[in-house]
Amino acid sequence: MKFKDKKITYKMYLPLATLTILILTAIVTSLQFFYPEIINMLSRNPNALLAGQWWRLISPIFINPEGLNQIIFNFSALIFLGVIVEKFYGSFRWLIFYFAAGFTGEIAGYLWQPYSGGSSVAIMGLLGALLIRIILNRRSVPVQIQIWGPLGLIFAVILTFSHNIHGPPILVGALIALLMLKKDIKLKNSHDKI
Repeated sequence: MKFKDKKITYKMYLPLATLTILILTAIVTSLQFFYPEIINMLSRNPNALLAGQWWRLISPIFINPEGLNQIIFNFSALIFLGVIVEKFYGSFRWLIFYFAAGFTGEIAGYLWQPYSGGSSVAIMGLLGALLIRIILNRRSVPVQIQIWGPLGLIFAVILTFSHNIHGPPILVGALIALLMLKKDIKLKNSHDKI
C-alpha cells in the first residue's frame, strides 16, 4: 500500500474565544500576585460601584482572589467547558454566553456576596449553554450523559434559591442558548420551505 499518493488533510480547530479569555484572565490573575492592589481595583465592592466605578459590574470575572484552588478550578473549567462550547456554538456566541453570565453573576454577587470576584460565574454561563445542548440533542448524546442536562438545570435553580451566585449564570447561559438554538431551527425550517 502506498501512502505517498494519498493526501491527508486535517482541519485544525482553534478555540479563539476560549484562548483569548484564558490568556487575559491569566495575565490579570498573575498580576494580582505582584500587585495585590489590582484585587481592590477590580473586585466586587458595592461602595465603589455606587461611587461610579461601573466597571466593577464585569471586572471581577478577570481576577481570582481566593487563591490557588480557585485559580486551578476556574482555569480547568474554562479550558474544558470553553473548548466544547465554542466548538458547538462558535466564538461569537461563546462570548455572549460568557459575558452575559458574568454580568448576571456579578449582579447576583452584589446581592448575595458583595465583596469578592472570580471567573467561575462567567464560566457557569458556558455550562448552562452545554446543558441545553445536551437536552436538545439527547439522541446523539450517550445515555450516561443525557441525565446531566436536566439535573444541571435543576441544580442551577436550587443554587439560585439558595442565594449561591453560580445559579443565575447557569440559567442565563441556558436561556440564551435555548433562544439561539430555537432561532437556528426556525431559520433552518424557513430555508427548507423555499
